[in-house]
Order: sequence, then structure tokens, then C-alpha cells
Amino acid sequence: MSIKLETDAIRTIALFESMTKVHAKDCLITDNCIYFLVEQSKIGLAIGKGGMVIKNVKRALNKNVKIFGYADTPEEMIKGMIPEPRSITLNDGSMVISISPQDRVNVIGRNGENIKAIREIMKRHFSIENLRLRM
Repeated sequence: MSIKLETDAIRTIALFESMTKVHAKDCLITDNCIYFLVEQSKIGLAIGKGGMVIKNVKRALNKNVKIFGYADTPEEMIKGMIPEPRSITLNDGSMVISISPQDRVNVIGRNGENIKAIREIMKRHFSIENLRLRM
């Protein structure tokens, strides 16, 4: 599936790649945060020793930055985005994820920003139109 990126996203990816030396598969820009999708094996390289590389990226972009690992299956990708999902059910473009109540705040994020970004990334890469959380 091909993804169409806007000019701002392309510029942001170019800056991210020049600073981290890691190829970004996708970029999602929100009001408060920028989400990057990179290969699982390259997440550590993008963060850098002691988090120095990602701190420099945050400073340059003047926004919070989150990095997610790309996987070939939607189940594996969700496991990288959501900490310790209890169960994942996938049916015809719909996904239900059970999480613990303690993880709820981190998964949803302020004003639902994190879950909106996760939904958008899953829609772009796996055509999952409906993603729901269950406690």
C-alpha cells in the first residue's frame, strides 16, 4: 500500500533522517507531537545513546517526538505501539485491543492524541478502519 505524504511531512522526514541516519517509513504530524514509523531494529539508533539523538530532533522540530517500530502484520505493529496489550482481535478491517486500566492514560494520550495517531497509522498501513480499546 502506498502512502501519500504532504510537503510538511516530507520535510520533517528529511530532517529526521539527516539527524538520526535512520530511514522513516511514515510520519504523522499533530498539533503537539510528531510520530515516526521506522524499522524495529533501528529504533535504538534513532533514539541514540542516552536519548541524545532524539532530544536533538525534538529541539530542532520544537515538538514532542514519538517513534514506533514498523512490523509486517497489524498484530505485531500494535504490540510495538501499545504497551502490553492483553488481547488483539482482528476482523475484516476492524481491530479490538484489550488493555489494562493502568495503561489507559498512556495509550489514549492528552485529548486522545496518541490513539488518534495509532488509528491513522494502522489505517494507512493495514487498511484498518475501526480500532477500539477495551479495558
